[in-house]
Amino acid sequence: MSAPLRSVANAARSLPTPVTVLFVLVLAGVPVTSCSAHSPSVTSTSLPRLGCDQLTSRNRARSTGAHVAVDSTEVTSINGASFCEVRGVISSTLRFDLRMPTSTWTGRYVQEGCGGYCGVVNPGPPALSTGCPAVAGNELALATDDEGHTSNSSTDAQWAANNPAARVSFGYSSEHELAVAAKALITRYYGRQPEYSYFDGCSDGGREALIEAQRYPHDFNGILVGAPGNIESELNGEFEDWLIQANTDGSGHEILTSEKVPALHQEVLKACGGEDGYIVDPRRCDFNPAAMQCAAGTDDDQCLTSAQVAAVGRFYRGPSNADGESLYPGGEPYGSELAWAGWFVDGASDRAWPTDTPAYQFASGFMRYMTKQVNPQSSFTLSQFRFNLTDYQNLTALDDTYDAIDPDLSVFAKAGGKILMYQGWADQAIPPFGTVAYYGAVVNKSGGFSASQQFSRLYMIPAQYHCLAGGDPQVTGDLLGPLMTWVQQGTAPNDLSFPLVQPTPTLKAISVSPLNPLVPVTEGSSTLNAHYSWVGSFPTPTANQ
Repeated sequence: MSAPLRSVANAARSLPTPVTVLFVLVLAGVPVTSCSAHSPSVTSTSLPRLGCDQLTSRNRARSTGAHVAVDSTEVTSINGASFCEVRGVISSTLRFDLRMPTSTWTGRYVQEGCGGYCGVVNPGPPALSTGCPAVAGNELALATDDEGHTSNSSTDAQWAANNPAARVSFGYSSEHELAVAAKALITRYYGRQPEYSYFDGCSDGGREALIEAQRYPHDFNGILVGAPGNIESELNGEFEDWLIQANTDGSGHEILTSEKVPALHQEVLKACGGEDGYIVDPRRCDFNPAAMQCAAGTDDDQCLTSAQVAAVGRFYRGPSNADGESLYPGGEPYGSELAWAGWFVDGASDRAWPTDTPAYQFASGFMRYMTKQVNPQSSFTLSQFRFNLTDYQNLTALDDTYDAIDPDLSVFAKAGGKILMYQGWADQAIPPFGTVAYYGAVVNKSGGFSASQQFSRLYMIPAQYHCLAGGDPQVTGDLLGPLMTWVQQGTAPNDLSFPLVQPTPTLKAISVSPLNPLVPVTEGSSTLNAHYSWVGSFPTPTANQ
């Protein structure tokens, strides 16, 4: 870690939670504290005690190390309901948007995470809220931010070059700062604090959610964690790089193109699909891509060349060194094949490959601007990264800034917090095996599966791609509602039903039970099962608790 970044990170880490990077906001003499996990039940709606236009910049919140300024306010209509929308900036760099219902607020606040490398304020309804009464009734105050920097796209990482403060904001402080600021503004507007506060994020938003549970366990009563990119350095700097290098021949051309993907997916389903036609758990699959190898002298979209067989094997295997040690917990899961197209595989006629793929852009941006050894080095190419322990250790030098892999959630649990995690088993962007392995560490740290279920659940949803944005078949569903019910009424979710977007005569929904990650997988691919023993680890707790 560079000296400036180390000093910023250590200074923040030295403060006790919930004071870490904290500005205890006082607006009009109203003190703001963390939302209690033992707040009374929501009983009625609250009306504002101020006009929206009264939340102006003259009501700035000031305290040690931070300054919150309101840039604009307006009453706007969203889904037929009236909201007071507040836009502002925290500490001059963290831009945010807060929306508060003018007549239908029920005392609940939901903070929405941001995906990719963020860089834009993109407000909207909470994810996975289909059928959630609180969302449909416009009952929630909602806020989101840009993680402390402005970018041209979610794969743009140039903001991080020689910018330790921006790295810290992105790495772990932005969501805590927004939580404190948003609660202060909510208190100012309604005259009372939120009774319950929730965080909802997927992908990098899922990493942010785990950061909150690990480092700032008093910020939220309930946390919804989707497909978390919590092994951040290794995921973006290494796994995405692996996908590109594994698919590049000696001339720099793409080995497997998207024309081959449909036939490959069908063969995988034939080998591993259940009675309903989808793969329930890819760890129980044992598919060998060599079964599709083209006959001598042939090459069409229904078969794989020997080079393509080898490339597909590398995709499933995931990053490893010459000694066969896994440098990341897993590779592409069986069943994800259709989602490879557009993520790291393009058509044969695409001359821009790989630079137009998200995998390349995430990896290139991270390695050029966010790591210790290349800061910045705009000429860096992915092929310069070697999959050995030396390069792996250099890559992970800043894990304490970016990663969210602390398995000790005891302070969050003791405060009464509840956490729901979910991911698609066919996630092409973030291998699901790392999420299962992390949750296994959480379960062990909690004292076993039964103890972990007092405050947490993990739902692994068959056949679903990244953040459930697609699947074969694709589902929809509500996870925010069950989380709210658990927090507010004490009723823990058990099996959850995810309706199909396009139901069939024989299949209307997929039912998912909470996963016990300690149950051994005794059948299927020994390659995938071995990925639990990667060279990384989930460390001894060092969180701000």
